[in-house]
Amino acid sequence: MVVLKGEGRVSILFGSLPLPLPPNRSAYIARPDRTGSFVTIVVACGESGITPGVKALARHLARHGYAVLVPSPREGFELATADVAAAVRSTRIPGTPWADADRLAIIGIGDGGGPAAVVASDQEADVLALVDASLDADLLEGFGGNLLVLSGAEDAAAPAEEIRAIQQQLGVGEWVLYGGVAGGFFEDDSTTDDAAARDASDRLVALLDERFGVIGAV
Repeated sequence: MVVLKGEGRVSILFGSLPLPLPPNRSAYIARPDRTGSFVTIVVACGESGITPGVKALARHLARHGYAVLVPSPREGFELATADVAAAVRSTRIPGTPWADADRLAIIGIGDGGGPAAVVASDQEADVLALVDASLDADLLEGFGGNLLVLSGAEDAAAPAEEIRAIQQQLGVGEWVLYGGVAGGFFEDDSTTDDAAARDASDRLVALLDERFGVIGAV
């Protein structure tokens, strides 16, 4: 683990570790460099894997007082969902005193959106955030916590009209469509102005702080 100082509230530890549960996948972790248990965030990054951008998001959230775990995903919806669920379970066993398993958020990025939605419902997560992610109304209907959806309005794979239809069908959550921004804006090689990615990161922190009251507590 490496200690990093930077923007945010606290110094952090980050690095790669094996998950202590089958199927023994590796995971990227970033958390505050202090004792105590912290609100746990599991990130489903989809088949794109744990990219530098995903790692940067994990460190950004950790610097604001959160413990972030990003499991290395396998290909296929069922396997990816199993990996996210295993990551959640790993925070609830002895040996992870830094994780407050009673306060759980799940973030889905790209095609990690579906697995994130399934696990968030099954594990009764407090927060589900989908960033530049695939959306499925049937999967989202089972989630009863705080929902945040951040998408590019020009995403050809998920047109704005389709996203608005899902929003209207569900009738809950905070939905943000970035005008003039295409899908993939949260990817490292995106040619889109990174203002949307920065805003998405800030909105994630704001929602987490509002839901869990972390401000002033770290």
